[in-house]
Parts: sequence; C-alpha cells; structure tokens
Amino acid sequence: MFTNYLKVAWRNLVRSKWAGVINILGLAIGITASLLLFMVVQYEMSFDKFQSHYNEIYRVVSKDKYPDGYDYNPGVNNPVPDAIAADNLPFGEVVPVKSAYNTQVNIYKDATEVGIPDKYEIDYTFYTTPDFADLFDLEFASGNIQSLSEPNKIILTKTTAAKFFDNWELAENKTLDFSSGLKLTVGGIVEDIPDNSNMFFDMLVSYQTVRSNPRIFDHDLESWGSLGSDNQLYVSLAEHTDVASAQAALDGFTKKNFEGRGNSEKSLILQPYKDIHFDQQYGSISGSVTRLSTVNTLVIIGLFILVMASINFVNLATSRAIGKGKEIGVRKVMGSSKAQIIFQSFGETFLSVLIAALIGVMGATLLLPFLSLIADVPEKMDFFQPVVLIFIGILIVALTLLSGFYPALVISKFKPIHALKSKFHQSQVGGVSIRKALVVVQFTIAQILMISTIIAIQQMNMVQDADLGFTKDHVYYIEVPFDSEDERRIEYFKQELLSNPSVVSASLASDVPASDNNSLFNFYFDGKSEDVPFPAFAKFGDEKYFETYGIEFVAGGPYQASDTIREVVINETMAKRLLIEDPNDAIGKQFRLGIMREWATITGVIKDFTVNSLRDEIRQLVIAPKKDFYHVVGLKLDQNASLASIADLEQSFEKTYPEQIYHGYFLDESIQEFYESEQKLALLFKIFAAISILISGIGLYGLVSFMISQKVKEIGIRKVLGASVSQITFLLTREYFLMVLLAFFIAVPIAYWMMERWLENFAFKIPFSTGLFVVVMICSLLITGLTVGSKAIRSALANPVDSLSDE
Repeated sequence: MFTNYLKVAWRNLVRSKWAGVINILGLAIGITASLLLFMVVQYEMSFDKFQSHYNEIYRVVSKDKYPDGYDYNPGVNNPVPDAIAADNLPFGEVVPVKSAYNTQVNIYKDATEVGIPDKYEIDYTFYTTPDFADLFDLEFASGNIQSLSEPNKIILTKTTAAKFFDNWELAENKTLDFSSGLKLTVGGIVEDIPDNSNMFFDMLVSYQTVRSNPRIFDHDLESWGSLGSDNQLYVSLAEHTDVASAQAALDGFTKKNFEGRGNSEKSLILQPYKDIHFDQQYGSISGSVTRLSTVNTLVIIGLFILVMASINFVNLATSRAIGKGKEIGVRKVMGSSKAQIIFQSFGETFLSVLIAALIGVMGATLLLPFLSLIADVPEKMDFFQPVVLIFIGILIVALTLLSGFYPALVISKFKPIHALKSKFHQSQVGGVSIRKALVVVQFTIAQILMISTIIAIQQMNMVQDADLGFTKDHVYYIEVPFDSEDERRIEYFKQELLSNPSVVSASLASDVPASDNNSLFNFYFDGKSEDVPFPAFAKFGDEKYFETYGIEFVAGGPYQASDTIREVVINETMAKRLLIEDPNDAIGKQFRLGIMREWATITGVIKDFTVNSLRDEIRQLVIAPKKDFYHVVGLKLDQNASLASIADLEQSFEKTYPEQIYHGYFLDESIQEFYESEQKLALLFKIFAAISILISGIGLYGLVSFMISQKVKEIGIRKVLGASVSQITFLLTREYFLMVLLAFFIAVPIAYWMMERWLENFAFKIPFSTGLFVVVMICSLLITGLTVGSKAIRSALANPVDSLSDE
C-alpha cells in the first residue's frame, strides 16, 4: 500500500513539474540552512563533553567588590593553590594551571647548539602538576604524567612533537629551548586535544618549573597582591561534599587570607567547568567562549527558516489541490476512505520532503567548508556524525507532518460532486484567511531578520568608524622579548628603526592603546596613605608614547624620559573619579601605584580613549614609564610606507633578535579582531535575511497563484464588463500590501527587543532611528509588488474567453 502511495505521489509530482520544483526548492533551501545552523549549534553545545569528569570539575574564580562596582578575574592570587592544599579544604584535587600564549620554542638540530635554531611558535602552553590528569582526560602515546613532578619537564601533544622532531616517536627525552632561556626535557607525548575544548593545549610544562624559576616567570608564590587571569585553579569536590558546603569552606578561607588586604572585598567562587564555554564574564583559559544568547539566536533563526519553508509548502500544496479535484472525486467515488486520501496526500508530502532533504544534505555538504567564515567553528568538520543523521531523520518526519497535515485535511474534505466538476467554495479548500495568516507570519519573520541585519551592519560600521581617541591608521607595532638585566637590545632596536626613512616616530611600551590586556593596581593619591577605593588601569610607555599613537592632552603634557616611574599621566575619567573637576588642577598632584615605593607627579591629563573595545566603558587609566615592562615597539609610519618598508623593519628585527620569531601588526587590523564574532554574526544575519526574503517570495507566489485560480472567472467577467488592466491588478494586489504592512507592525517590536538585547554587549551603540524601520517597510512592499504584481498583471492580461469558456 505504501509503495502505491509513493508511485502515485511521484506521478503527481512529475505531472505538475513547476509547482513541484518551487515546493521542493523552498524546502531544500530551508533544510540546507537549518543543517548548517545545526552544525554550528551542535559544535558549540559539545564543548568539553568528552571529558569524563565534565560535571565534577570546578574553577576557582575571583570577584572583587569596590565601592562603585565589581571586577571579575578567572585567575587566583599566586599563593592561593598552595594555601588551599595546606588548609585541607573539602576538595579532592587541587590543580593550578598557569597559562602562556604564543610561546616560542627553539630546536637546535646540532647537538653543540651552534648556529641559528629552528624557531616555532606554540599557541597554548600550560604549567601544571601531575594531578592535572586526575581532572582532565589525557591519552598517553609515550611517557606518563609523573614526569610533571620534576622541574624542567614537558609533555607534548602528538602534533606538536611531530612539528618539532618530524616524527613524534623520536621526541621523548629530547631537549628544547624556550626563548625565555629555559631548557626543557620531553617526558611524554599525549594524543591531540579535540578542538571543542576550553582546556585546549599544545604543551604541558611541570609547575615545578615555575617554582624553580620565579624571576623568569615573574611569579612570586608569596605575593597575595598578585592576581592575573593566567594563574587559574581547578578543583574537584571531596567525597560526600556538596557544592554549598565546599563554597562555604572557600568563603572562610577567603575571609581568613584576604580580609584587610587591598581596597576591595574579595570573593573566591566555585564556577562549574561546564559553564565556562558560555561565560563572557570570566572567559576561558583557552578555546573560544560563545554567548549563549548567540546560540539561542541561531536556533531561533533555524526554526524561523523551517517554519517559513513549511508555510510555503502548505500554501502551494493547497493551491494545487484545485487541480487535483477530479482525481480526488474519482477516488472517493471508487470507494477511497478519508484516511486513504490523507495517507496519499502525506505520501506526496513525504516524497517532496525526502527529495528536498537529499538536495539539502548535498547543499550543506558543499557549503560546510565555508561555514567557518560566518561562525566560530573549525574549517574541517565531520558532517555525517550520528547526531547529525538523527537530526536529519527527525527533520524529515517533522517537516512531513508540519507541511502535510493541513493540505491532507483540506483534500480529504472534498465533496465528490464538487470535486468532479472542479467547483469549490473557499471553505472547501481551506479558506483564504489561514493562508493569509501564514504569509503574514512569513513576512513578519523576514522583516525581523531584515531589521536585525540593518542594525547589526550599522553597529559594526559605527565600531569601524568610531573615534577611539588615538591614531590607529599608519601605526605598526612589533612585539619584542623583554630585556634582561644585563642587556639593552630594545633601546638599540628602537634607534635602528628610527633610522628607517618610513618611520616618523617610535615608542617603547608594555602595550598598544587598545587591546585585550588589562593591568590593574591599587594606588594612592595626593600624599594620602589610604588606598583609593577603586583600582587604576595602567599602561607603561616611554615619553614618545603619546606622540606615536596620537593621544591628545586636555591639560599639561607628557612626562620626561625615564626608565622608572617618576612622573605619570592620567586620563579624563581618572581625573573625574578623583573628583577633579578642572583637568588643570590635576597637574602637579602626587600619585603612587601599589608597585611603587616613591611618589610620582602627574604631568598631564589626556583625552579619554578606548582602552579595550567599544563593548567596554572608558576606564580610569594611568600611563607611566617603566622599562622593565616594555615589550612592544610602536611605530608611526609615513603615509607613503610600502610593503618594502615593512620588509626592512623585519630585517632590522632579525638583525637584533636573530633567535626570535618576528611579530608585526597594523594597529587598525588588530583592533578589528576584537569584533570578529560580531562581524560574523552580522554576516550571518545578512545571509539568512536574504534566504528568508527568497522563501517569503516563493510563499507569496503560492498564495497569489491560489487566489487568482479562485478568481479566474471573476477576472473574466470584470474584463467583459470593461474593467481595465490597472483596475484588476489593483484589486488583486491591495490585500497583499495590507498583509505585509500588518507583518511589519508585528515585526518591529519583536526585532527592537531582540536587537536591544544584542546591543547590550556594547557600551557604545547606535540609536534606533525611524528611518531604519521605514527602509525595511519600503523594501518589503517592493518585494511584494514585484512578486504579486507580475502574477496579477499576467492574469489581468489574459483573454476572458479562455477563463469563461468552461462555464
């Protein structure tokens, strides 16, 4: 019986080729889009779930409360891991993990270590203890985790080992050099960590190495005032201990060790490891962090697209029902039951959905390699995973039921006498109101995506064109290693660069004006011995920092050349928070960071500039000279600088630092990387807004076809009675414009609410304008006019003799 249904369904599909193609095309587009979105959502939701202790691991994070707000840090103060272990808190494993990024490793092929080594840069390096393997799954190919109990030992992943030694099997017991001067021996090789992990690493180094080399790592294990996001702590709970009691014990530990220290109220908080991937507040130690709202947005868009595709099918299938009237009438006269008619209709729907699904799978497979351009997913993904195949099966069943139910119900209600004569009342083919409502839903969805797209584009344009408060064009910066106590290569390198005719000015600094780096310090002001009740964000740079980056002064000027902090510059926000109304009144005031012994003098107040990204508020900032912290050389280039000029800069670097890997960046390009995820989301909106418009057009065409088929004789009679083409066209199109306008007024508040939530991620954001919504309304009306008008005009031009001849 089922085979017979499919045969008849195939014949009907072949017989009405054009309608079938439109139906299948709409479904195929929807399925392709939903499959690609599912791949993104499935990847984001899979992070770290391969870890066997996924639900048992916690990260200890820091929260500092100041009188005017909070500061959140994923790290802990340096002594915390040892102190927690010594106090026997109710934890099973206590595992410190100190991270380092872009670590340079030198490999000498010659055992005498003569000549220039092979240089490699490794993304993620963790310094930890052997207990790391008790929390996180490691599969050893050689060696074992106990090698991390000794100083100067390292464990490599297979890929990293093969990169260093050509064959990972040759790596164990080999020696490699860090650019910091460390010599490490390979104690083991582990399988590569999956991409979907927020504990992704390339190398594990023993924590004993940090303990043995405090100067190299600038890591004082006795300093309770040192806090950095690179110094994290992961724990498991002791047996028979719940989270509440463990947190209570941690609160007692915090009060014991931090009460009375610094100018904040400190909290150490247990954060479930499974929450890290979606936590924007604390972030992750490695891997990507995604907003859960972004994942939810992708799910909503996927559902939108599928609903729109199903609405298309319903409208077109119901429209085609009139053409099948005689077939249904004959079947009913021959004894077919209502159930058999319904099954036959579902058979046709299933066949259309199945063909559309096959096309959708092929389309998604072809487009999958490009998915990383619009989403934070790996370039290579396995499409034919069990979970994806299950999703495809569920999708086929759901679309068959969703798209087939209403047409099957309509067809099964046909009266044989009316069906054989092809005479139907509107109610007998389901009524127009339901199909109109479905098209309103379609255009509501399309206009929500259109509004969201325009807002996202305008916001990203504002970000790109915003005045950041400093010069980012024609600014190039080079990262260099820190000078040791007995060398001054960085100053020599700066002078070497200044001899290049393309370099206008040069500055040594700890950081460029805008980056993801944050250094916070307690500080004192105006000779008072009490800490100011909020921290200072600090950057360190020489006296040319302001000239090189085009930072403007509102009062005073830059400090004199110095290797240590004798004078400082603050920004407008710092002056305001210190209750200095006139910036000129700040000049000459005394200022002392917590790391300083002597007071320094404020020489100038600079105009506020964006320290991080436009997602963040302007922060209270101090800039001071301190040579020990310099590892960035910023260059203001001549406007005529070329690629050859950049090549000359690289040659100067290699001459000064032959053992180092060159890292040079244009400042405007590095700032754009702040907004990579937002740029991808904006592109995603563009693509799916276009898809929604296309599907809406197809759905509208289906409804117009149905409506005109119901009014063929009416149009003929009106023409015979003298109605013009324009009058008939207006009659056929006016209600569709009203439907689109209704959809617009429904879409506006929904889109407004959605984008208000998205823009909350930015401290600086565009205002909503009436013009934006008017543009969307006009575009929607134009699309409607093109879709409906073309069909209406053709019908109005038809010969009335043909339409009335069947009476």
